[in-house]
Amino acid sequence: MNQLFTRSNQWLVVGLYALLSMYVVYKQATDTHAISLEEQLARHERLLTGTSEFYNPWQYRILSVYVVEGFAHLAAQVGVSTIQAFLLFRFLQTVLLFWIAHLYWRALGIGNPWLNLCGMVLLCFSMAHSVFQSDLSFNTYFDILFYLLAGWLLLGNKLAWIIPLTAVAVLNRETSLLIPAMLLVTGVELKPFSWNKQHVWFSALAGLVFIAGFVAVRWYYGYQPAEGINGMRSVRDYLSFNLRFFTTYPELLGTLAVLPIVVLLFVKRLPLILQKWFWLICPVWFAVHFAYSTAVESRLFLVPQALIFIPAFLFLVEAWYKVPAPTDIPK
Repeated sequence: MNQLFTRSNQWLVVGLYALLSMYVVYKQATDTHAISLEEQLARHERLLTGTSEFYNPWQYRILSVYVVEGFAHLAAQVGVSTIQAFLLFRFLQTVLLFWIAHLYWRALGIGNPWLNLCGMVLLCFSMAHSVFQSDLSFNTYFDILFYLLAGWLLLGNKLAWIIPLTAVAVLNRETSLLIPAMLLVTGVELKPFSWNKQHVWFSALAGLVFIAGFVAVRWYYGYQPAEGINGMRSVRDYLSFNLRFFTTYPELLGTLAVLPIVVLLFVKRLPLILQKWFWLICPVWFAVHFAYSTAVESRLFLVPQALIFIPAFLFLVEAWYKVPAPTDIPK
């Protein structure tokens, strides 16, 4: 088999992604550091009744709640329990995520199919090792999927599609804010400075859609101040906890490995579009999640891992093989 990703082999590829997805779901369902499935079901039911435990922001992330609820109702018609339906949905969601990542990485120009598959293995273990204090995290994995889809659409110059994508993504997680910004920076050049008017207009429209969705869902459910674990409210509280809680560091290392460091050191060797998205997303993402979230829940960093770090690392590896081999290697 000289080419893995030919049309005739697509079902084989989907099968491989399904195997990787099975492992991710297994880890999320059985890891002792994860939230029990019974507790997850109770949290899901509280979201449906508008009485979420951590109201802001959990109650406002409604897309995945109702999509999963609809799926569970359909599954119940054939005798599948709600928890089993959750696991099946998580499996299908992961397979789709791998496939969108596959399309996005190929669109970036990572042409080696075997290298692409190695990237999927990296992504699989990143997801499987990000289960500390985690549930099945449907909204988190939709967030990853939407960012990957945005990258694929932008690389294919399908700019207008970012607007409906943003409309859906904002109902899933507020972290989708950077999707319109990805569109904006794609059309900006620094040397000499210029911008593409079409990119600016479409990104402005997508930004307005985000604001409308963000405000609407909070108006509907009612606004409550955000409060984290242990009563944390301020940036100082979160930073103090995240920087001093030792478990944060091995959990992040287990999820991201050393890829952020490698990519940061060699970012100038990346394609310009990856450089733009790196500087747009990564500093903001890490700053916000350390300053206003619990960073030990390392699944929160899977968006930059899938969108930036893994494909950037694969590109660096592929570029290295394109450099002429040195002629003074001893025989």
